[in-house]
Amino acid sequence: MRPIFLIAAAALSLACASKPPETDASPVPLRPLERMAGQEILVLPVQYLSGTDTLGWQQQIPNRAAFLATLDDQIEAAMAARGLGRAWTFGREVERASKMNSILITDARSLSAEWLRGRVLPDASVRDPLASQVRGLVGVKGSRYALLPVELRLENRGRGTGVAILRVVMIDSRMALIRWVGEVASDPMRTLSPALTASVAAHFADLVLAP
Repeated sequence: MRPIFLIAAAALSLACASKPPETDASPVPLRPLERMAGQEILVLPVQYLSGTDTLGWQQQIPNRAAFLATLDDQIEAAMAARGLGRAWTFGREVERASKMNSILITDARSLSAEWLRGRVLPDASVRDPLASQVRGLVGVKGSRYALLPVELRLENRGRGTGVAILRVVMIDSRMALIRWVGEVASDPMRTLSPALTASVAAHFADLVLAP
């Protein structure tokens, strides 16, 4: 009986070892914004460039506003290449609309979004004046949801490489709630170039649709 018992115990042990460990963690969706692809979405201009710079790259950015506007254009190009150009409205057009309606709505490049640079959780309320500002901008295009690229920061990844990381929040303007928060990183690169921000834009589009 003893040999049979040992064989059975060994088999049970092997079966338990081969089972994947149980976990309560939910899988992270590959494309968390995919469900928004068919809706009218406002993609607001990028608001801030982080002052933190361990790479020394910001010395190569004489005009921050122009640098961020170029990123807005790259985001539009990447999204339009995935077929989102018709239903989605992007930074440059949002900025033009805000200037044409400057008596009623805030400049789209000067939103009161400073507090979003800190820790933000999904389903948090959007405080005024930002809630009213986003509601006014979204109302111009007749949609409900806005993607707000809050801040671009440059980070050292070691071995002479760095990345650009874009923090993005999705706002439900009707409910004044944050529905999603995420960060998008570029591919690691050795120099600051248009390819760095183009990589951020491409990975941002990856959150919605495949290339």
